[in-house]
Amino acid sequence: MEISLVSILLNNAVLHGQKYQNGWQDDVLPTLYRFIFMSKVLMVGSAEQSGGGVASVLRLMKTMPFWKKYQCGWLGTQIQRGYGVKLWYALKAYAKALFTIWRYDIVHFHTVPDKICLVIQMPVLLLALLGRKKIVMQIHMGNQLEEHTHNKLFIWCLNRADCVVLLAKKWQRLFAELYPMVKAKTAVIYNACAPTPAVDYSIKEKSIIFAAFLNDNKHPDLLLKAWKALRDDYPDWHVTIMGNGEVERFQTMAHEMGLDDSVTFTGYITGKQKEGVWNKASIYCMCSRHEGFPMVVLEAWARGIAVVTTPVGGLPDVIEEGKNCLTFPFGDAEALSKQLRRLMDSAVLRRDMAEYSKIFGEEKFAPKKINESIEKLYGEILR
Repeated sequence: MEISLVSILLNNAVLHGQKYQNGWQDDVLPTLYRFIFMSKVLMVGSAEQSGGGVASVLRLMKTMPFWKKYQCGWLGTQIQRGYGVKLWYALKAYAKALFTIWRYDIVHFHTVPDKICLVIQMPVLLLALLGRKKIVMQIHMGNQLEEHTHNKLFIWCLNRADCVVLLAKKWQRLFAELYPMVKAKTAVIYNACAPTPAVDYSIKEKSIIFAAFLNDNKHPDLLLKAWKALRDDYPDWHVTIMGNGEVERFQTMAHEMGLDDSVTFTGYITGKQKEGVWNKASIYCMCSRHEGFPMVVLEAWARGIAVVTTPVGGLPDVIEEGKNCLTFPFGDAEALSKQLRRLMDSAVLRRDMAEYSKIFGEEKFAPKKINESIEKLYGEILR
């Protein structure tokens, strides 16, 4: 009965469209057909207005062709705010899911194995299971996999999925080794690199930047220790640390090291202020010990900034030492100092790395390629 009614609507639309030339049919009928028959996808993860890597990934996905093709919805279950706001936001998400999840065919979760995150997303997962939806679990982490092999809640969620998506081939191999109890198929989808305008290298300043939610995992203290050893030799250079988190703690550390005049903490910034800092930077530094596939490195590459980083997350899949980045061992401030010195001493090396990295990132992580990977995944799941 439902299909017959749809057929009548389509036939009437065709007859009516003949009055307005074929152009009307070419525009309206494909749209009407997609609305009625195409599979639909619900994305579940960080809120659109939230900061952090997961929200950045989703915002970029929203610009890709698959988002319109699959009429994707975005259900934000988490937001970087105070506990009261977080609770209210989650409750609103549950209410929305209760009334809308039934229209979707695939529910694509963007998650991490942290129990709080899993518990927050659990009501939506249970609704998806109740509605017999296809489930994708995209895991936004990497070397943390080793710490969660006995996390029963994480394993239970993974075994409810039709596919588990990892952010790098390295993590797919590690996942197969550590989680033989998970029977879901796996796939690798890299984070995309947003296209950016041509870089104006004439505005670059002697600036080292660091952007993260400041905590022990991100290790801004390592950059401070390395910079303390370098500052006297490079009085015309400056360090800018962006992001919220434990800002006061690391500001105090910088003050105790006597770095107030050469290190600036901006807090979490957006818009023109963020653009100004990023576009003028010459070096990006990342000291993290745990990451999935760091979006911030892709952003640095896209903006023509030379990168110094630990070999963290999925980066070993794509690192070309001395070409798209310089690396240093986890926790080694002396090695970081040496790599920063190499770049500060050579404008030619900075420019060569920046230019190569921009081209590399735009080719390897082009939204078109990532879009193809996502469409292929959905097509396989819906067979």
